[in-house]
Amino acid sequence: MLKFSKKVEYALISMLYMAKREDGELTTSRELSQHFNIPQELAGKVLQSLARTGCIASVQGVKGG
Repeated sequence: MLKFSKKVEYALISMLYMAKREDGELTTSRELSQHFNIPQELAGKVLQSLARTGCIASVQGVKGG
């Protein structure tokens, strides 16, 4: 049986969640954190990794985040 690290598991969960959203609908790390009970700091790091590797596109938040 395959075993994934929590970070990989959260990345897969996040990508599946975002894939089911309407085209152009943004997702925040806070939203993922609350929806899946993931520590917010870890959710942010996972999304940063996905963006850095080109798996997802990221945009800067209204307040620069």
